[in-house]
Amino acid sequence: MNKMIFKFSLATLVSVVLLLTSCSKMDLPENYYESPIPNDKQTQRSSLLVDFRNKRYCELLFTFVNGNDTITEVYNTMGCNECPSEDWSEIDGEELKIMYGAIDVHVNGPRFWVINRPGRGDENIRYDKIGTFGNIQMKLAAQIDGVLEVADKYSEHNIIRFTTWKYKKNNQIYKLINPFGEEYIMQSYTTMINPDLKIEGLENLENQLTLPTGWSFESETLEQKIELVSNGDAIVVQDDLGNTYQKVND
Repeated sequence: MNKMIFKFSLATLVSVVLLLTSCSKMDLPENYYESPIPNDKQTQRSSLLVDFRNKRYCELLFTFVNGNDTITEVYNTMGCNECPSEDWSEIDGEELKIMYGAIDVHVNGPRFWVINRPGRGDENIRYDKIGTFGNIQMKLAAQIDGVLEVADKYSEHNIIRFTTWKYKKNNQIYKLINPFGEEYIMQSYTTMINPDLKIEGLENLENQLTLPTGWSFESETLEQKIELVSNGDAIVVQDDLGNTYQKVND
């Protein structure tokens, strides 16, 4: 079996195709893969707010054998629910792996947006599938060729993504700065490693990070709105707490 290995941050996957869409009916792409996960009727709905900042979400990533290759499906709670803690704690990746015959299942969440508003992804990539996992419904957000692996911390990884992260005036942003002075702005934080992490304490995050030599962390209150645009070539890094940042374009 030939495996294509894509090594990058799993935390960034939702932004491949799902941001401003809800769990509503869509047209399937021509190369759609019919996985063993059943397509259920949607019974859970949550509104996609005008401001995404601190909005909670979770993901499940299933990797299946697809002929001589592999394919990974990304399911996300955006537009379905806000990933209730009690129900999310009952999710068992190994159990789901056996149930659906996957070769790997990655449980990713909870995560929380730091951006205020996302722009749309690729309008041509559409899915119409709802998966029910325990008591949580999720929308199929992406199908990606290959096996996805967790990226090394503080290492750059290129992501094929068409998005615009919007940050409002007077909001705080949180930045990693590498030894060359290049900046990376946080797009989401997670409580997977530090369950006590909250958005109100992110400005002091440097006290919790083990930064590589020459790296620094800063917070900044915006004097004007900014947009972080990716036209298919986003560069992302993760810190050692699993928070995700996108590189600022030149």
